[in-house]
Amino acid sequence: MSLQVFLQAKFFGINALLNEEGLSGDAFLSRCQWFTLLGELIPRALLAELGLSPLLLGAVTGGRFLLVLPDASVPAADAFLATIAERVGAVSSGSVGLVWSSTENLGLWPDIQKRLDTGLRHRRDTPRLPLGLLSAAPSFPFDGLVATLRPAKAVGWSAEDPAAFLADVGQHQWPLPTAISRPLSTGRRWGVLTADLDNVGARLHAATSAEEYLQLSLTFKNFVAGELARVAATEEFVSRVTVLYSGGDDFAVAAPWDALLDFAKEMRRVAGLLLRQLDEQREGTSRSVSMAIVHAGRNESIASVFARSAEALETVKASGKNAISLFGRTIDWPQLKEAAEIKGQMRKLLSRFRASPEFLDELENFYLDPAAGSDLASARSRRRGRTLDKPWRLHRRLRRAIDVRESEAFEKEWDNLLEQITAQSGGKRQLRPTGYVALAWARLEGASS
Repeated sequence: MSLQVFLQAKFFGINALLNEEGLSGDAFLSRCQWFTLLGELIPRALLAELGLSPLLLGAVTGGRFLLVLPDASVPAADAFLATIAERVGAVSSGSVGLVWSSTENLGLWPDIQKRLDTGLRHRRDTPRLPLGLLSAAPSFPFDGLVATLRPAKAVGWSAEDPAAFLADVGQHQWPLPTAISRPLSTGRRWGVLTADLDNVGARLHAATSAEEYLQLSLTFKNFVAGELARVAATEEFVSRVTVLYSGGDDFAVAAPWDALLDFAKEMRRVAGLLLRQLDEQREGTSRSVSMAIVHAGRNESIASVFARSAEALETVKASGKNAISLFGRTIDWPQLKEAAEIKGQMRKLLSRFRASPEFLDELENFYLDPAAGSDLASARSRRRGRTLDKPWRLHRRLRRAIDVRESEAFEKEWDNLLEQITAQSGGKRQLRPTGYVALAWARLEGASS
């Protein structure tokens, strides 16, 4: 009787391919789509080429897949994956790699999983391509992939170019496993949202059997892909949100700024419904979701905005998770509502009392901790040579810009606002994170109006 073998593989390195300078929006989407299809279709192509049942495909999530093979098929699978790894490395100039490992189905699942993960780490530490091949690698050839696949009903694969994906032709064809993103339409004010369901990896590693592991992987993957597509297709978002990618437990979208926050809140709501249905008594489980939203600068590329959003998401996860990063500050989800209310008060000061538009710049310039930096207006104000090192100088400058016919009402609103957005720290009053978010938010709305 043939021995059963688990084979686990993982594609990695997509971020380096996405960070290429001067990358256009269509090229960025094509590279995201290409990497997604690698994880989805290469394991299916392997089974088809070896004449094995597609039922042997286990988990497929975020560039990682798990197969169950007869031991006699392992040498052929190794040769197939070696060919894929060489071609993928060549077309991506060494940016994207493929590692895999296999082990017999012997012992408890946690021990099997540990052997698989150890094998992946060992292979990843091994050089992937000769230096000569990397230096001679051509530019990435699939930057028109989304335009090619968008009208297609099926996606195909052929051994002649095992890293390419074809529209409605090929040795093996499958229905498109993921929706092809709509064209990127950034407009004047836009940004990128990245998100991650917290502690999914810990939950998967806590699985006590292969069946539980596979079921959990499928649950998270179907949720991310299904709910992301469903919410993005609703009337509110269908013409505004572009899905950049969806993985086993994470996703990213680009959209006009005024759609991103509403989209983030809706995805957090539906994620909470899923997570509450799972067993929360198991170690490593969590109902939390971490997100980051980054606003694009003038003429900034999608690759640059995406990279900043991904970096901000890592900061959120390192700071305790279940939070959101806005304007470079990490706040808990309940604080988002507080920031929105403070932002409303700031806008009220500007409109009701006819304050100068420079009101918010001056407020930030005075109260922001210089060590924390600012991605909004401080640098602009510093270039104008403004320094406001005394509180009465700031207040006097602001009052000169205010219509004093309602000075008593202004004083009340002003004192209330300062109490909410600032806190005493190190002998100096500084902006609280929610205050900074509200300030940046109010400025962005003002620039958009």
